[in-house]
Amino acid sequence: EKLIELCTTAPNALIVTVDHVASKQMQDIRMDLRGKAVVVMGKNTMIRKGLEIGHERHPEAGMGTLRANVRGNMGFIFATNCTLDDIRECLGRHRRLSAAKPGQVSVVNLNIPSGPTGMDPSQTNFFQALNIGTKIVKGQIELVSDFPILKVGDKVSPSAAVLLGKLNIKPFEYGMEVSQVFQEGSVFDAAVLDMSD
Repeated sequence: EKLIELCTTAPNALIVTVDHVASKQMQDIRMDLRGKAVVVMGKNTMIRKGLEIGHERHPEAGMGTLRANVRGNMGFIFATNCTLDDIRECLGRHRRLSAAKPGQVSVVNLNIPSGPTGMDPSQTNFFQALNIGTKIVKGQIELVSDFPILKVGDKVSPSAAVLLGKLNIKPFEYGMEVSQVFQEGSVFDAAVLDMSD
């Protein structure tokens, strides 16, 4: 009911994906948008059902097109009292750095730079496990050259995850990503938000 009401009364919304977003992050976004926009999340089957009922009641509101785009970890943010750009700016403020976990697919290319690592010589085995060339200088491990530890699309190996943790490198950044825009009954790609008049 809430979804149907919002689709008819606030016809501007962002469709967002929420992969890897922490619940605390979600809570902060909701609080930040309070009074300006409404975040609607739910089970996809429920959302589809709601949109189907809504489409039968208000065929002109474009809920049919919206329903066709419901897939994966996603939600809607309806702009009730602000612009879509305001919402986007808010989402940009709530991004979090995240450590690499073993088995996770990397979304970035990352090189560990050559030079001192701040780690003591007893920990060379972490580097040896990944065949990284090191030398000991002034009682700490130095990398001989830059080492590409993560590549986009590759899975993070357990030893890479451990080493990045030891070096205190958090390579990933997660937040709500805007995937599509729902405006007055039509669904557009998120790229339209970057176009100026």
